[in-house]
Amino acid sequence: MPETRFVQVGDRKIQLTVGGQGPPLLYLHSAGGETDWFPFVERLAERHTVYLPAHPGFALSTGLESIRDIYDYAWHYEDLLATLGLDRVPIVGLSLGAWLACELAILRPNRVERLVLVNAAGLRVPGAPMAELFIDDLAKLKQLLFFDQSSPGIELLMPSGLDDPRILMWLRAREAPARVGWNPYLHNPRLPQHLHRIGCPALVLWGRHDRLIPLAHGEFYASRLPHARLEIIEQCGHMPPFEKPAEFAAAIHRFIASEGVELAT
Repeated sequence: MPETRFVQVGDRKIQLTVGGQGPPLLYLHSAGGETDWFPFVERLAERHTVYLPAHPGFALSTGLESIRDIYDYAWHYEDLLATLGLDRVPIVGLSLGAWLACELAILRPNRVERLVLVNAAGLRVPGAPMAELFIDDLAKLKQLLFFDQSSPGIELLMPSGLDDPRILMWLRAREAPARVGWNPYLHNPRLPQHLHRIGCPALVLWGRHDRLIPLAHGEFYASRLPHARLEIIEQCGHMPPFEKPAEFAAAIHRFIASEGVELAT
């Protein structure tokens, strides 16, 4: 069974859930704040000891007041990994978490053994703008995040309305991505010039029908990372862990178990 505890990282108290068996794997969640032990995490935990922290400002983690930009988040994870004694681990990140994983891999490449970027934020791609994430209309947000509007993953991830008890955590989770991604909007203008510094094997995993971050962003990442390949999940939107959990986990297991990675073409 997974265990949730709190880890002191400097002045921050960080919620951390750990479970599974096998070598360690770090999962960095999206702006949706998926910090519970969801079915997709259980799938990853079949072959790995999964470390699932909540970023400062999400769930019960503290310390958001000292986070001003994406670099502060990246340095926070350098400190967390040092606290946990994890030197080289595969990192799986979704959306905001994938952008964060990229920045960490640039700042501290020794921490990252393999990198999985799932529908990653972080870029501005001409001709393929991101949609607006910071909206209050839950119905419109569902359309942005999910290809299949009847997907059971919607109920797992999102509150059903203002009377849903999860709404308070959902609203709290909006402050953190706004701090690091309001202006410029969910990207780092300097990131493209540094992607060549990421020397570890990378899998860029994307839902083909992402209405929030278009597939062109995944193609850009795969073309600029030195040792990356792009894998597309069909009939899937922005949230593969929830909409296609089996395909999501299988792709990650294959990639981590492989000897290398085919270079992107």
